[in-house]
Amino acid sequence: MSRPTSRVAATRHTRVKVARAAAVLFTERGYGGTTLQAIADQAGVSVETVGLLGPKRRLLREAFDMVFAGDGNAFPAGNEPSYIQLAKDHDLATAVSEYVRLLAFSIARSAGLWRALQAAADADPASADLFSEVRAIRRHEYHQTAQWLVAQKLATPDRVPFLVEQFYVIASHETFLLLKDECDYTAEAFADRLHGQVRSLLSAAASD
Repeated sequence: MSRPTSRVAATRHTRVKVARAAAVLFTERGYGGTTLQAIADQAGVSVETVGLLGPKRRLLREAFDMVFAGDGNAFPAGNEPSYIQLAKDHDLATAVSEYVRLLAFSIARSAGLWRALQAAADADPASADLFSEVRAIRRHEYHQTAQWLVAQKLATPDRVPFLVEQFYVIASHETFLLLKDECDYTAEAFADRLHGQVRSLLSAAASD
């Protein structure tokens, strides 16, 4: 392995290590309670190294992206959505069911970081812009999903705006956090609830 390649691999390893440490701390302590020094201590690197990967709001964004995607990269930014491959591997009903379950657990897994993103957005304009960007990406993903459902003849093109709106309500971090805080919902319970809602939504869309 060449020295430049080794340096790239080492940098990537450090970045992942810092993002994982940041994810733990932002989830446990929130945005305001997490410092670059604390992230450095958690990751076992210098605060200067963390600073080079920062600022703090950017570390939060990287931590959120990593945790939401998960180890299997079910929702990788900029790549093929997971339901495309699921539809190749399973019948349509199973593909939709598996996709909804993946989505529900991604939302539940990253809910603490979403709360931190909201807090950061309230704290400064730059973080608010970053949070708006994250929300826009989520909306774009739901638009892609709605269009895919149209392609599968599970909905008509005129229903796309309605589906995007409904997806954003029922499959949002805000909804999961409300259910978790007020009704003691687990990730499993949220997945079951979401699956039932999506089935009802698709049934209504198909009958219109």
